[in-house]
Amino acid sequence: MSYRAQPAMVRANRELNGMDGVGPAVRSTRHIDVALPAGMTYQTGDHLGVLPRNSIDLIQRVMRRFALDAGIYLTIIPNSGSHTHLPIDDSAPLLGVLGSCVELQDVATRSDIETMAHFTDDPDQQASLQALAGDDEQSHRRYREQVFTPYRSILDLLEEFPACSLPFEVYLDLLAPLRPRYYSISSSPLVSPDVCSITTGVLRAPARGGTGEFRGICSNHLALTAPNSTVFTFVREPTIPFRPPANPTVPMIMVAAGTGLAPFRGFLQERAAVAEQGTSVAPSLLFFGCRDPEQDQLYADELRDLAKLASTGLRTVFSTRPADGRRHVQHEMLARHDEVWDLIEHGAAIFVCGNANTMAPGVRAALVDIYRQHTGHPPAQAQQWLADLRSNDRFLEDIWGG
Repeated sequence: MSYRAQPAMVRANRELNGMDGVGPAVRSTRHIDVALPAGMTYQTGDHLGVLPRNSIDLIQRVMRRFALDAGIYLTIIPNSGSHTHLPIDDSAPLLGVLGSCVELQDVATRSDIETMAHFTDDPDQQASLQALAGDDEQSHRRYREQVFTPYRSILDLLEEFPACSLPFEVYLDLLAPLRPRYYSISSSPLVSPDVCSITTGVLRAPARGGTGEFRGICSNHLALTAPNSTVFTFVREPTIPFRPPANPTVPMIMVAAGTGLAPFRGFLQERAAVAEQGTSVAPSLLFFGCRDPEQDQLYADELRDLAKLASTGLRTVFSTRPADGRRHVQHEMLARHDEVWDLIEHGAAIFVCGNANTMAPGVRAALVDIYRQHTGHPPAQAQQWLADLRSNDRFLEDIWGG
């Protein structure tokens, strides 16, 4: 209700990653087509918000820890008149509350740990919890090293400290509301107005805490959502004008790595559709970085066809098979600096989509180097040039933290 999400039907759900020569690739990337409900529209470059559900494995861990039965219905009575994300004053199924109302994997805060210590009678375990929640510098350091960095949840800590008798209602009260996850739409309404697609990497990795496996809530929920199943979604415009220029004669330079390719599939679909209608489109460039051509060169055949129709040069670089030292997109940009600079001189808009901590700084540095190489200007002027491009919406980044 808060996000005005509506039920939408999944039309297709397929794996994009290839084989590694022995078996299925360890990494998984899914292409998902979602039929939008009546009245819901989108533009190229928009995001699709998805409200996920917690996995049954996580829910079962909670039920085991609090000795609850899956068939339980509960009634939640608020202690104050403040707004709550939980269903109140009416009978609700436990599975529904744990599945779709609360975040079960959020990292535990120091305040959460202090509450846990209050409900722990064992002196040693209580002292260990208090040592994580204290105000002194050593407590802050222990919290960073033992909880924050390994991303350990309240549930993780409850399993480590069995003497903690935290009541279930207090546990529920500590949990944040389940948040939507946002995905760049990887299609264009000029091609598919009623069905949009998203491209998501499925997060499965060894838990940072050293025990078991960490699974992303929404990516795994989507990966297991079969065609003809329902997901709750809504469309959100990006906070910056991250969409193809309205004038198709304006060139584009698109830079992506991994699933950062998603919006640019939509960009190319739009330019190709405009070109097929007989409108002239400017030449563009797409730099795409992935690991291996046999495993994660997403949409390889389709991209080649779209790039040709959209007058776009496709420049792909593989980190596990570097050519002439080119491992990442920024290296490919520097190697093709003449092409990049020519489009910039012709008024190109530059779009970057990918990791904010790794790829994005490298791309900025490459652009600054290209500017200096072609103008001879000093670093400070090059940085100001890049800032001016940003302020004039000619350099736009849709990036996220690792």
